[in-house]
Amino acid sequence: MSVSGIGAAGYPTAGYETRKTEKNVAGGNFAKQAAEASQAAGQATATLYGAEEGSGDITIFSGAEVVSGSSYSVYKTPDFDPANPVYKVKIWDKSGNVTERMVDVSKVDPKNCDTVEMHAYTADLKESGKGSFEDTVLKAVVAKSVKDAESRSGTWSFSEKIDWAKIVNDLMQSSYHYGDLKGYMEWKKFLGFLDK
Repeated sequence: MSVSGIGAAGYPTAGYETRKTEKNVAGGNFAKQAAEASQAAGQATATLYGAEEGSGDITIFSGAEVVSGSSYSVYKTPDFDPANPVYKVKIWDKSGNVTERMVDVSKVDPKNCDTVEMHAYTADLKESGKGSFEDTVLKAVVAKSVKDAESRSGTWSFSEKIDWAKIVNDLMQSSYHYGDLKGYMEWKKFLGFLDK
């Protein structure tokens, strides 16, 4: 199929052609080539864990970082008190070794906290009804992913303290710079959650 002559108001016309994916990749089958490239680079995997059976813990959310092979989960314990929210956060490395921390959300400073604390903090924002999953938990995951992509090492430690408000402010300003006003407003809303 070919589309030609798209031109209006003095813009030059352009010709576009669509083809099957196999023809766009030298040598054919794109899916096969992508699989081979993945194997050549070494497969990255991560295991997603839930609450231990019989523990009484309730999983609030879980996530995985495929690049590092780690995963994490945030839980409400059976003695959880919404008036004094303390969450259990577990992190598994790529070998399955687990680290567990209890995070008192009232003591979390988003301008100087680690990823474990940020996950508990945003889980509480969601659980308390202050924001949706997309406005809180997901924004923190995206912010960390962007920061990971900017770093040369790929990911930073879950225990490294960072100024999350600065990361979010940078993302907000980038959205504005590139004319993404919807994105700008979404990041601005999340930044409001981080300003205590």
